[in-house]
Amino acid sequence: MQNSLAFSYKKGDSIFHKMAAAKKILFIPIFNVVIFSLHWKVAAIFCVVQFLIFCKIKFSVWEQIVDLTPVLWYGIFIYIVDFASFLFLNFDSTKVFESLKAAGIFSVLNEKTFSMFIKFFACNQSASLMFKTSTSLELREGIEKIEIAVRKFFRLEQKTKFAFAVSMFINFIPSVFKIWNQLKRAWIVRGGKNNLTMYLKLFPLLFSLGMKFAFDCTKAVMIRE
Repeated sequence: MQNSLAFSYKKGDSIFHKMAAAKKILFIPIFNVVIFSLHWKVAAIFCVVQFLIFCKIKFSVWEQIVDLTPVLWYGIFIYIVDFASFLFLNFDSTKVFESLKAAGIFSVLNEKTFSMFIKFFACNQSASLMFKTSTSLELREGIEKIEIAVRKFFRLEQKTKFAFAVSMFINFIPSVFKIWNQLKRAWIVRGGKNNLTMYLKLFPLLFSLGMKFAFDCTKAVMIRE
């Protein structure tokens, strides 16, 4: 059975599963800074490398696509905006088609936009690798270890409230995708089609259920304290 939940943990015994969550959490921001500092071609190489890593640790192509869907939609949106801007700047019914023909339909997407898309793609892959090889508890404990180490270094009071808040936020990401997946399945089971109407109907429900989930988590935290 394929794992259709985006950014959800998948059991395994790979080196990434065994790696301490704190190391992976620290790696993500450093990797992002490095990627955005380098040329997009380097980011493209990392995309290929990370794809091969996913395949090596037995994550299917479909599982990778599910996690990368937000970036793909972002790329489509940016391309549409660039294309619309090109048409607006060249709005002349007698010349616009000649301009498109001369520039090429794919050349309308400028290199800066394409560069950002590839870099986001690489960063999203690294985040996906962290979520898919770390449980919610491991992520929380990893963040707590980082905060304790920082507080110890600066000789501050040993608390982990910040770590708890950050871990709640991070773990909320897969929860949102889980809620969306449940709504989508319910829609399709009832005979609904995967079209624009589905998104217009389900997004308000996603928002309300997400708020309820956050409220329930808040009550649980208050009861524990």
